[in-house]
Amino acid sequence: MDFDPLSLYTPSPTPEVQDNSVPNFPKKNQNEQILNNDITTNDDDDSHLQPLHTLDLPLLQLKPPYNVLITILKLLSPNEVLNFGNVQESTQITDPSSIFKEKEITELDEPTLSWFKSYCPRFDTLMKLAYIPSLSQSLRLNHTSEYNAYLTNLIINPMSWLSTDDQREEIHRLVSLRISENCGRTAQPEIIRKIKLNGLDKYSRDFLKLREPSLTNDNLGLKTWGSSLILSQRLLTHERNGYLYGNVLELGAGTGLVGMISGILGYKTYLTDLPEIVPNLKSNVELNELNSEVYELDWTDPGCFLEKYGADVKFQTIILSDPIYSSKHPYWVVNMINLFWDNGDANARVLIEIPLRPKFEAERELLWGLLEKNGYVATEHEIEDGYDDFGEMKFCFKMYIKK
Repeated sequence: MDFDPLSLYTPSPTPEVQDNSVPNFPKKNQNEQILNNDITTNDDDDSHLQPLHTLDLPLLQLKPPYNVLITILKLLSPNEVLNFGNVQESTQITDPSSIFKEKEITELDEPTLSWFKSYCPRFDTLMKLAYIPSLSQSLRLNHTSEYNAYLTNLIINPMSWLSTDDQREEIHRLVSLRISENCGRTAQPEIIRKIKLNGLDKYSRDFLKLREPSLTNDNLGLKTWGSSLILSQRLLTHERNGYLYGNVLELGAGTGLVGMISGILGYKTYLTDLPEIVPNLKSNVELNELNSEVYELDWTDPGCFLEKYGADVKFQTIILSDPIYSSKHPYWVVNMINLFWDNGDANARVLIEIPLRPKFEAERELLWGLLEKNGYVATEHEIEDGYDDFGEMKFCFKMYIKK
């Protein structure tokens, strides 16, 4: 593998987060009432929207109980990522209990809330506690040193006032997660990414959820890349323009976004990737309650796929997004297209979306040249703007048919 994700982008300066922006949380059934305390805030009191600082958090000198520390650490966990962070939602929180349920907080009992009221007045109501997740991003970005210092102090403090080693270990586990989440995407633990696309609501879906394990250099398919978002939006926006046709094969599906959109649009879709990527790919298909086929397909040895689906299996649409990470990939990609192309159908096509990374110009030109040499003709070609976790990027879309 000669691709290093850290070498691809120079991140743009991160703008200071607006402290009054509050992300939207999915509204859930209020079957459980966490506490019977008054959760309302005075109409003239906007303290729950004021910027957070580490001085608002429980002071270790006060020996906060286990339930207090666990509650704070869970509430400081990042919300699900919406697209690539370039889409903002802003609605008021009306149901604090849904936030606590989403963060899996079961420790917020009466004594815990009483402690907050007595020693941490910034969080003296359930509503104020519920706003911590929506304000925590600005805390991490605008007070990074103080935030990391607070977490580090939790690690080095013996916390002798806690009753068991298990409690201390659980706090250390959560603190370690919070620290890693503040160290950039490539160091973060697993995240859930919510993908919102224009037109998805016509299919009774507000968004798709994609689980992304921690990104590693060898398993780049465990991350959602910007090209899949761009291509998915194109398929939804132009669903009647004939981009998809017949049975669909996605090569290098990664976290599965494009293939799942194809399935949602009503096409029999086969999502494929390497064996180490497929378990997470299957998990994402199940997470979104879809029935698309998911199976391993190694571009250097497709025997396992052919054994399952037949040596003569062909597809009328082949889709790829961001398939080039090495100088060998253009050859492998064209080999797979040749292998699965339905030569008996004049309407067969290939859809490719590729980011215009400066360091991969030669590989892109090699791919276009190999496709042309093998008789494929580009009928559409468009350069478009988009985003990724690493910032703005231009993308190239091409649609190919065969002579």
